[in-house]
Amino acid sequence: MNGNGGTVSAKQVVREAAKTVMSGPASGVIAAAYTGSAAGRPNLITYDMGGTSTDVALIREGEPSVSNEIELEYAMPIHVPMVDVRTIGAGGGSIAKVNDAGLLEVGPQSAGANPGPICYGLGGSEPTISDANLLLGRLDVNKLKSVSETVDLDHIRAIFQKKLGDPLNVDSETAAAAVLQVAITRMAGATRMVSVSLGEDPRDFSLFAFGGAGPMHASALARELGIPEVLVPARPGITNALGCIVADLKHDFVRTINSPLNLADMQEIAAILKAQRDEGLELIRQEPVSIEETRVTHSLDMQFVGQTHILQVSLPKDQINRESIQLAFDEAYFGRFRVRLPEIRAQIVNIKTTVTGRRASICLDGLIDPAGRARSLTKAQIGTRPVWFNGCWQDTQVFDREALPLDAKIKGPAVLEQMDTVVLIEPGDEAVSDKDGNILVTLGAAE
Repeated sequence: MNGNGGTVSAKQVVREAAKTVMSGPASGVIAAAYTGSAAGRPNLITYDMGGTSTDVALIREGEPSVSNEIELEYAMPIHVPMVDVRTIGAGGGSIAKVNDAGLLEVGPQSAGANPGPICYGLGGSEPTISDANLLLGRLDVNKLKSVSETVDLDHIRAIFQKKLGDPLNVDSETAAAAVLQVAITRMAGATRMVSVSLGEDPRDFSLFAFGGAGPMHASALARELGIPEVLVPARPGITNALGCIVADLKHDFVRTINSPLNLADMQEIAAILKAQRDEGLELIRQEPVSIEETRVTHSLDMQFVGQTHILQVSLPKDQINRESIQLAFDEAYFGRFRVRLPEIRAQIVNIKTTVTGRRASICLDGLIDPAGRARSLTKAQIGTRPVWFNGCWQDTQVFDREALPLDAKIKGPAVLEQMDTVVLIEPGDEAVSDKDGNILVTLGAAE
């Protein structure tokens, strides 16, 4: 798996190891695009929350956003095409504290797996997001015995009160709810980086929630951003692995010329594009994988002369000339920044080609077991417990997601439990299940 969302042979990837950076998060985005398209949701903001971090990305018309300017820690830039995934330190193990200014902070420090959150019972002593969810009834204390023999809820409550509640002058439940709200606010900021900052309106997308913790916080995040709908796949915990299975073969080529458009040699550009196309087609031909279709796309990284940041411009499929390139750049710049600057010269930085070998589609039926489904919601319900919503406890239905009918309709508040995650349906929201076992949550007015 490469960071661009495509797969290549091991023999090829050892020569271009840098291209594997961020391949794990990218594979989750590819699975989201695949699942969302099958569910009739090609426009998605992906939200992958795990134990230590949250990854977000944008998918438009089934195609993930790609960037050449991904920056790793310590300001290390990686200038190869990658799925544009933004990561922040907000996961189930993120530690909450009150800083010296008296403000509540969540992350980026994490309790990790050992000792982990307090509720793991392995010696953790710092309040975390997972502990907050447990205190607020969103996690079942009896389902954590696989981590520790006993989970002492009073012990966790006492730590929240001492370390968070007392400094903030609130009770432990209010402190736990504040921890989740601060985390949601941080995650919303990262989501805006892949949507609003790129000229996209989050309200035009569905939120695709996966990872072990994503489905539990998805409705709150969607409400914060004005996103109308949440899509939770059948197996949120293995979405990244699924991406490795459904991803197409993909090769990217980049050639830097760094020339003002009015001075660029059009014949040289055409020759470079042809050479890159031929190399990509040959590499795919050598792969021992069945391909249904091969697609070639060309683009240019462009900027105004004197600018630092670049803008990717798709090349027209017909004859390439200065006029068509200038027009494509003008439209791309206006689409991103809503301004036209005809008096400033354009510059071509990179010439890019992507060659994709589309593999046969894979049936997702194996992700669910229709035979194990109950015939009614009543039979799929496994209990009721109080869950904290909007400042108070509310009696909440708890369902076994694996047993839900594939045409189930559930009104919040509700909790759907499965092996790899918990789906939280907030008051006022409504969830329906589709034929592939996805849960579609339509947000209503908060109650």
